[in-house]
Amino acid sequence: MSFTFADLFAGIGGFHAALAKHGGESVFVSEIDKSARGVYAKNWLQGDEALIRGDITKLTEGPVRVSKHNVLTGGFPCQPFSKSGNQHGVAEARGTLFYDILRIIETKKPELILLENVRNLVGPKHISDYRVMIRLIRELGYVVSDEPTILSPHEIPEHLGGSPQHRERIFIGAVRMNSSTAKRFEEIGPLLPRHPFKDFGEIEWDLAQFLEKHASKNSVLQEGAELSTEQKKALKVWNEFVRLNLHKNGEKLPGLPLWTEYWKPRSEIRISREMPDWKKRFIERNSEFYLQNRRWVDAWMADANLENFIPSYRKFEWQAQEYRDINKCLIQFRPSGIRVKAPNYVPTFVAMAQTPILGWEKRSLSVSEAKALQGFSKSFKFGDQRDSLSFKQIGNAVHVGVASTVFQALLKRARQLEQPWAVNLDAQNTHLEELPVPNP
Repeated sequence: MSFTFADLFAGIGGFHAALAKHGGESVFVSEIDKSARGVYAKNWLQGDEALIRGDITKLTEGPVRVSKHNVLTGGFPCQPFSKSGNQHGVAEARGTLFYDILRIIETKKPELILLENVRNLVGPKHISDYRVMIRLIRELGYVVSDEPTILSPHEIPEHLGGSPQHRERIFIGAVRMNSSTAKRFEEIGPLLPRHPFKDFGEIEWDLAQFLEKHASKNSVLQEGAELSTEQKKALKVWNEFVRLNLHKNGEKLPGLPLWTEYWKPRSEIRISREMPDWKKRFIERNSEFYLQNRRWVDAWMADANLENFIPSYRKFEWQAQEYRDINKCLIQFRPSGIRVKAPNYVPTFVAMAQTPILGWEKRSLSVSEAKALQGFSKSFKFGDQRDSLSFKQIGNAVHVGVASTVFQALLKRARQLEQPWAVNLDAQNTHLEELPVPNP
């Protein structure tokens, strides 16, 4: 028996890719962004964009116009709740897109709910809103944990859908039961513990090897952005700095950001009272580094002509542990400086301007490689849209392997609760026995 799902805030279809491989069939899709709708339709709906609904708020006014479904998914935007205190129940979320989610849950009563959001939803700024969300879902008769499931692709073994990208996201997973059962299980834990696959041992990622296996080579050659002349010059200069430090000090670079503007005698450094303490500490440590290495650093700076670089290229941060050559590492040109990482996994995709540089390829990550790192298959297509838009859509998507893993954990939880629908569901391609889901 297959199951049906409704895909809210669908983006380019990360949840669709995850649930389809377990036998899921999409019966409703909503996405407000036109370009994302086009990519979704191209990959999942035989190009029929008319099957995708736009603004979800228009569909929950009055009778809810959403197809009946077994599983509700969505990577919803985070919006603050009103603090008026005059509303109760579902109406308490009125004015937010979470209200529309609750209206659909209230009227369509899906068996399972799986929602995704950024880690900040459970941070100090939004934690009160998160708690309201959990309470409102529970009041509708769903067993749901107060504690979110937090997972990143790089924490999942490759054979279970993991990939070398550090991207922590939170998931809210809920099982439809009834109000009394939901209340009885208020203390239930998250769907998965933190670092759920630690019993597999440390997962050692080789980024180059992963991309060779999962990215389309032809697309990589076409899309791979070459470095600019200025970027190449900056990397050459800093690679010489790394070499000199190893030769002179015989040890790896300090982990702090190196700011060359403070590599001067202390008498020439001005630190204002208004400057935050963290910045003062960085300046002091930079000054110490300079004074300890002044002889060779002065010679290096004279040869480097740093004054010809833009300010961010004069700052450098080494996070590559024992590596000794920038050209074997992962590089980011950030507003805060050039950051060099070990070539194990990429940081969370943030913006086109900060797309990671593959040092061994001397180019930035391609769209084909980025989609592989987000769990999409080689056959996934973006059409002829510009790369910057594709990168944005990839960055906004839910990671396919993470969504698949958490869905399986949610299904396992539902079976432990003896929910009849879940017990009778014959889901495909699952690895439930490998998921360390705590007993209710």
